[in-house]
Amino acid sequence: MPMRGYILIADLVGYTIFLTKSELEHAQAILETFFEALLDEIKEPLVLSNFQGDALLVHIPEDGVPHGQVVLEAIERLYCAFATAKAETQRDTSCSCNACRNTAQLDLKFILHHGEYVLQTIGGRQELQGTDVIRAHRLLKNRTTATTGIRAYALFTEAAASATGLPDFFAALPRHVETSTELGDISVAVYDLHPVWDRHCLASRVVVAPDEPLAFAPMEADLPVPVALAWTYVTDVTYQQRWQQGFDGITMSGLRQGRVGPGSIQHCTHGRLVTRNKIVDWRPFDYVTYQIAWPFGATVRQMVEFTPSPTGGTHVSIRCAAPEGRSALSAALTRALLKLRAGRIERERRLGKQALERLATGETAGRRAPRAEPARLSRADVSTAAAAVLAEA
Repeated sequence: MPMRGYILIADLVGYTIFLTKSELEHAQAILETFFEALLDEIKEPLVLSNFQGDALLVHIPEDGVPHGQVVLEAIERLYCAFATAKAETQRDTSCSCNACRNTAQLDLKFILHHGEYVLQTIGGRQELQGTDVIRAHRLLKNRTTATTGIRAYALFTEAAASATGLPDFFAALPRHVETSTELGDISVAVYDLHPVWDRHCLASRVVVAPDEPLAFAPMEADLPVPVALAWTYVTDVTYQQRWQQGFDGITMSGLRQGRVGPGSIQHCTHGRLVTRNKIVDWRPFDYVTYQIAWPFGATVRQMVEFTPSPTGGTHVSIRCAAPEGRSALSAALTRALLKLRAGRIERERRLGKQALERLATGETAGRRAPRAEPARLSRADVSTAAAAVLAEA
């Protein structure tokens, strides 16, 4: 049965030169490390299909993507996982062999297309079939680096860019045309991933630890959806307005090219009062931290943490730190105000938790298609895949 969704290929850059100039024993161990780092990040809604040489083929059924930003953030997470593994490999080894020295030459590129495909199991392997799958694979050999100078990138076809629903983001990206003998001209947008890694390294962590003084008891909820979906239900204002209590409406400002992230502000309306919740730490799909402005010049840090459960669901923990202010007086006044409102706040949080759980349960029940089963790969499979890449070099 045909499916619609995203077709994603993650492909190592520079591996041919790396392998021809490296000792095979260490080269295989390095490739295994990188493959494992990527596999750890391929979680629903991403569905692993199989290894294809030095590349991983993934598909993302559109029924499992409530917002296109999830796809971008999944790609960014994959790249940062690779870059982290690469940096740790370079830092943690004192080996002077060619393989360890040449690790710096390796990088990663992605191809993302959106269209129709069919899942088939051939020889125990799950294969994607269809013209759109061919189109994505044709883009693996491209002129992107020669044309733009960008080495680590995500290449988006027009169909993929349109499907994400983020026109402002893609309007800012460089474009060029790839020519295929079979498929003609393919217009693509190029997303440079090195700045993504730089921002990841420089970003400060702002959290609310479970053992620090809290404004009130944490809100804990178990949702029957994978982490990326739970993240969207909690952080996207369209969904927030369906479960969060005590607000007449929520709007956003401070978007970066149409994307929510650090510096974005939620404006929560309560009658004539508007509360500003500024995002100060944004770690899809691990946690998000807001700085909530209160009267008297005080603020409250609120952290929402997402933890995958063994059953495929997500545990959500919402923690609010004790008020912080420019002075002890402003913090004390805000603590007194929160104490006066404690009963109402606790009631709204309890009702919000119930509404969030109903939302997630209803969305799960309303999915239009059954979830595709990902490929099950063991450590031995990863080792075999890395050995196969070496054999082809």
